[in-house]
Amino acid sequence: MAAWQGRRDFLKHTLIWTIGTAWVGASSGPRAQNAAQLLNYQGRLTDAGGAPRNGSFAMSFSILGGPSAWSEAQAVSVANGFFSVLLGSVTPFPADLFLGGVTDAYGPQRFLQVTVNGETLTPNIRIVSAAWAIGTVSGPTGPIGPTGAPGSPGTSGTAGQVGATGTIGPTGPTGPLAPTGPTGPSGSSGPTGLTGPTGATGPTGATGATGATGPTGSGALIPF
Repeated sequence: MAAWQGRRDFLKHTLIWTIGTAWVGASSGPRAQNAAQLLNYQGRLTDAGGAPRNGSFAMSFSILGGPSAWSEAQAVSVANGFFSVLLGSVTPFPADLFLGGVTDAYGPQRFLQVTVNGETLTPNIRIVSAAWAIGTVSGPTGPIGPTGAPGSPGTSGTAGQVGATGTIGPTGPTGPLAPTGPTGPSGSSGPTGLTGPTGATGPTGATGATGATGPTGSGALIPF
């Protein structure tokens, strides 16, 4: 643990980093997206003689070295010298706070600067990764690679079975009869046929026998 000695007696400060910071502010990767965007920072505040301080102190925190500036101020309760704060709970971290910026062989260089009651503590403390963060942090998504060659066509699947014929539905109701149309015009009379020839006269029949003379009547002769 590193002890800080300030210009006033209450600025003697022992720092304890409990959570790595590589994941804070990451802009891509599913695990980095789901992680809480906070840093848990703990410390111990003592006077020049090493006696722990108690009470509420105005503290401000800044993270230096990134492409974006970040700082926030909090009223911090100190009990028997110990305190704990969640950095980022007042002012959210910029998305690129831990991306790019000043780097060295170990990666991005970020330093925490702490001020207590207007007095800046020195030296600044470098923020490093926790073991679990190293294994889970995803970097920014790289460019999409070229499209690969098309694969060979797959084998044709087997033909599906023919479905069963559905049942015939019931006959629908008979529709209404259409109205009778008008009577059409009479056709023209055909031509009169030819008169046939007169037939031959048949033979005269035989004369019948003369009948018997009837009896003479007895009436008087009436002259004309």
